[in-house]
Amino acid sequence: MNIRNRILPAALTAGLVALSAPAAAQQGRNDLQAELHIDVATHAMPGAPGMGALGRLAGAMAGGGNSYGQAHHPGMPGRHLDIALLNHAHPGTPAQQAVPQGLRLGPTIDLLPPERSTQASGNGGVGDGVAVGTGDGTFRVRYFWGCGETLRAGNQAEFTVTIRDGKMVQSGRSMTPRQVPGVAETNSPRFALWPNPGARARVAGNASLVGNHALTGQSLPASMRFELGADQDFMPELTLRQDGTPADGLALHWEGVDHALGYFAHATAMDGETMVMWSSSEDGYAGQELMTYLPSRLVEQWTTRRTLMPATARECRIPREAFAGVENAPMVQMIAYGKERTISQPGWKVTVRNKSTAMLMPGMSAGQAGDAARPSVRDSARGLLRGLIRR
Repeated sequence: MNIRNRILPAALTAGLVALSAPAAAQQGRNDLQAELHIDVATHAMPGAPGMGALGRLAGAMAGGGNSYGQAHHPGMPGRHLDIALLNHAHPGTPAQQAVPQGLRLGPTIDLLPPERSTQASGNGGVGDGVAVGTGDGTFRVRYFWGCGETLRAGNQAEFTVTIRDGKMVQSGRSMTPRQVPGVAETNSPRFALWPNPGARARVAGNASLVGNHALTGQSLPASMRFELGADQDFMPELTLRQDGTPADGLALHWEGVDHALGYFAHATAMDGETMVMWSSSEDGYAGQELMTYLPSRLVEQWTTRRTLMPATARECRIPREAFAGVENAPMVQMIAYGKERTISQPGWKVTVRNKSTAMLMPGMSAGQAGDAARPSVRDSARGLLRGLIRR
């Protein structure tokens, strides 16, 4: 598979999202002494032979092991966990978190401020990142949406994206991405993080967050203790599979994921200078901006509007019109949205977010899948147009 065909779709969609994404929520609350953000993710790459071994070797491939931000942008199969603490009295001060034995990381984990060299990667938002140029050019974008054997009338759009002198311009029936709530940019010197340069251990495949947690550190409230239940634990793998061919229509099937509130699927392929995309949304355009954590209230709202598939859904067919005649088979991504929980007590707050994701890369061998998950490739994909449009 041509590496350009892997990077460009993600880069273009990242750029489109960047043009309309809301600013990240940065304001703190004067009555809070401390805020803890816990992002929990399970990622699967079904159908890629040998991925179990690759998962065990992911630390070496990633250049030293686990790193903060992989829960937001999981690249390798397995369980991922990002923890960020904001101590309002002493921002960026190290702290310790007592964790349950089932997490298999020892009785405590150290939360440390990020190294300066790693701060550019962000927490998955559309912030500063690696800028790599691919030259000027015009790319045609064809977008389809909705599940079914054939495309419903009106469920498609076409526009162009032109990159010239570092600027991106859209023309035609350009679509506006969904407004996903912004979150605090946690990968900054104000936060103390896990994992960090001093703690790069990967989360075990049988790890669990269920149990009692407690935070200790300079000026942190002594009452900052909380318990997480099964609803906040790592979700099971999303066992996504597909049948059929692009010419006849691809059928997506999956097993239900425990504690999932809803599902969303997205597919992308390059056909020469044309990017072809499809989503499972039934009520209009929805793109890769939804492949992230969403508040439970928004999942419920968008499920009612049929932007997202309900928790009872087990299949969705990509209409044959979407990828018929496209040279490259599409990359399919899917997400199962977990519950978001906020625990608030006088002086402190804990927010826990959860998701399970899967990615199908037809025709890619295990070795190629490992290459696609390397940080350099992922960062290039996310940062390609992000760098261009911010010059």
